[in-house]
Amino acid sequence: MNSIQSHYPPAPNMVEVSYECHTCKYSYEHVASVGRVAAVLNRPGVPQGVLQFGGQYLHCGEPMKTKSCELRRIQAPLALTPGAQLRIYEVLINTRILGCHCGFRMEIPD
Repeated sequence: MNSIQSHYPPAPNMVEVSYECHTCKYSYEHVASVGRVAAVLNRPGVPQGVLQFGGQYLHCGEPMKTKSCELRRIQAPLALTPGAQLRIYEVLINTRILGCHCGFRMEIPD
């Protein structure tokens, strides 16, 4: 499971989940009951990846904590017409470095 979000419009005990199938590599989203989601997450042998739950990211079953913030530069060349000179466009983006007590780290846009 990749993400668990509030269901809109609000419905008792229902959430929206998104996940990727390990076999076909497609991503899916649908509404599920909290009980069904808990049953999937509590199955033995379920791999522990990163789970987004509302505004939190969980790894090893615990919310990850902000370790630092960075300003990243993303660049890409673009030619607007065939044969035109390439121009370099760039975007600056604030990111947060999240860390888990096990040492796992990831960077997300802020």
